[in-house]
Amino acid sequence: MNRTVIVIGTLLLAAMFEILAYNNQRDSLVAIAGIPVAGALGLLVWSLVERSRRLTPPEPEDNDIDNGPAEMLRRWQARAQMLADRSEGSRADWDRHLRPLLAKEFELTSGHRMNKNRRALEVAGQLQFGPELWRWVDPANSALRDQVNSAPGRAALDEILRRLQDM
Repeated sequence: MNRTVIVIGTLLLAAMFEILAYNNQRDSLVAIAGIPVAGALGLLVWSLVERSRRLTPPEPEDNDIDNGPAEMLRRWQARAQMLADRSEGSRADWDRHLRPLLAKEFELTSGHRMNKNRRALEVAGQLQFGPELWRWVDPANSALRDQVNSAPGRAALDEILRRLQDM
């Protein structure tokens, strides 16, 4: 707002000089009228530079390591802790956050893909995990809206991860 007032005032001042210079004295006052116009152009350039400076992200400093190994480890630990906490939540939490990861990991390690042969995946899963744990890994056994029943807990998650690791 303040810059707008300055620019409008400068333009009015330039218009006033033009009116005064309408007579024969126009040549001498043209230089004087050019001063406010130059000032208005200077303010315009300055405001554009400030706007572009605000829009560009700041340069990272040497002591600000966003993607260093320590920061990546901290993020990984926070995500692992969050996923472990989901194992003690509701079944919907388990089915939304843990089941897709566990099912994908099982498909990758076993070599069986659900979209190729559903029955082979189910047999391999029951052999690897047993029927009780397989129901928590099986990608087809998802109930995303079941907020009433609880998830199997951290002990079951640990056992599933141990069996995936042994494959």
